[in-house]
Amino acid sequence: MTDDDDGNAALADPGRLAALAETGLGGEPDPALDALAERARRRLGAPIALVSLITDREQVFPGLAGLGEPWARTRRTALDSSLCRHEVVTGAPLIIEDSGADPRSRDNPLVAALAIGAYAGFPLTDTAGRVLGSLCAIDHRPRRWHADELVVLTDLAHACSLELRLRIATRDAQRERARTDTAEAMLREAFTRSQLLLTASQSLAHAGNISQLREIVTDLVSGDLKPAYIGLTLAEGAGDLHRIDDPLQALGPESGDELSHVEDDTPIALTAREARLQLYTDPEAIAAAFPETAQRRYAELRLCSIACVPLPGPAGVAGVLLFGWDTAHEVDVHEQAVITTLAGYVGQALERARFLEDRVTVARKLQEAMLTRLPEPAGVRLAARYLPVGRLEQVGGDWYDAVDLTGAGHDALALVVGDITGHDIQATTLMGQVRNMGRQASWERPAGPPSAVLAAVEQACAATGVGATGTVLQAHLRPETGDRWLMRWASAGHLPPIVRHRDGTTEVLSGVDMMFGYPGLRKTPLVDHQVRLRPGDTVLLYTDGLVERRRTDLDAGIQRLRETAAALDPTDLARFVDDTIRRMLGRGTPHDDDVVVLAAHIPAADRR
Repeated sequence: MTDDDDGNAALADPGRLAALAETGLGGEPDPALDALAERARRRLGAPIALVSLITDREQVFPGLAGLGEPWARTRRTALDSSLCRHEVVTGAPLIIEDSGADPRSRDNPLVAALAIGAYAGFPLTDTAGRVLGSLCAIDHRPRRWHADELVVLTDLAHACSLELRLRIATRDAQRERARTDTAEAMLREAFTRSQLLLTASQSLAHAGNISQLREIVTDLVSGDLKPAYIGLTLAEGAGDLHRIDDPLQALGPESGDELSHVEDDTPIALTAREARLQLYTDPEAIAAAFPETAQRRYAELRLCSIACVPLPGPAGVAGVLLFGWDTAHEVDVHEQAVITTLAGYVGQALERARFLEDRVTVARKLQEAMLTRLPEPAGVRLAARYLPVGRLEQVGGDWYDAVDLTGAGHDALALVVGDITGHDIQATTLMGQVRNMGRQASWERPAGPPSAVLAAVEQACAATGVGATGTVLQAHLRPETGDRWLMRWASAGHLPPIVRHRDGTTEVLSGVDMMFGYPGLRKTPLVDHQVRLRPGDTVLLYTDGLVERRRTDLDAGIQRLRETAAALDPTDLARFVDDTIRRMLGRGTPHDDDVVVLAAHIPAADRR
């Protein structure tokens, strides 16, 4: 078989062509890939960058930057003139420093048509390693590609491959389950933003959220440049400008406005509009350029001179960084270089912070979607709350559940609270699996003890390789004669339930076994415990985020919860739960862990 035969076989590989079709991409422009091509072009200082996909008939460019007509309009070329096809055939990068001298390119008609002097392309692959196309950079002159440039292009090609794989995976997932358009768009946006992390500045890599950026920049700026004030404004949709720091609220078009607009007559709006550094060395310079309202508001901040620099983003200006001095200050060329470089770092960190916030938003919505809509069983009132962790960058594996087992032929109610180890999306995913296994086990064992349900779930996790660990408490409520209820429970390492009796006294129910998720280490079976509840009694199940604080004894937290429950009226159970959480956490106090509270109340007036 000849090399041409091998090349044609690679191009016509059915699996490769099927993967290409699964991306949903062709010769139409794709905003995300256009942005990635533009990033490659700017990072390598090359006139042209292309995201090229190779079919068995042609070459298409769903992502491009700097390419002239007619190719920018048609976004396709003939296959026989494609340089990118070499990456598909060989599976290796193609590096050409002088296309006129290199035998792989010198006779190619497209080389002359596009004035290709140098070419560097890296394969784009699917999860099976099949090469779908290439991310390439093109220079009009012969050029030596340096090692650090090739590293950048390698990283961006990897990011582009991840994007293609995500699209393939998304289309596969659509055939297997129904996703709402909203959830898919959120996940797409979160993953697209993740690609910006590849070139994010290490100096701001530890910024966990947008609100931290201004403080970090303030710490970075030192020496003669040290300003009296630093402000950060973000560009939102439809030309809106949103200030994230309180002092800058006074700089909007009207006092107290949260938003200004890119067309307003202010230094920040002008910087966002023109996408270039704006310098005003003294109040006279500000007065000469802007109306009295802008002058007055900067004067209120006691700023005599300001510098506004745009923050670069993938779709243009992402925001504006403002430096203000309380004396006249002329920013020299060296300080301008510092300011503009710093703005570039902040722009990258801004995209990273937005990615993290969006990712956590998606995870929290998925987590909250897994929580139970409480049933309304006869003779018992239920209320529950889930409060995510105070730190933005974390999500967790806390959950609650309530299953009415009357449909399974038993007059009983299963209550569950649990906490899967970890504060990330993986913990949330594991929580969802354990919760569903628990529901199934409760439904299949309506007459069995809670310990049997927990043991079944633990064994199922071990057998299926779920690998979830943490704490879980399973309780079963069953009515007895005389308006009493029997509650049996088993605890795999979870915090003890608290009973608030009708007279306001409280009781901590003892009995805790080894943590959930280690069946091989469990020397003795889980033990069931029981208590009888009277009308007016209330049971509180909760996770450690409610009672545990750093540098505070856990027993002290549980005692505080007892006192809180005793002081509140559980007749309005939803309000009882809300007030309990409010008093335990305090107003405006950040908490270190997710909080779950599930309460069951036996109304005194209900008779069975």
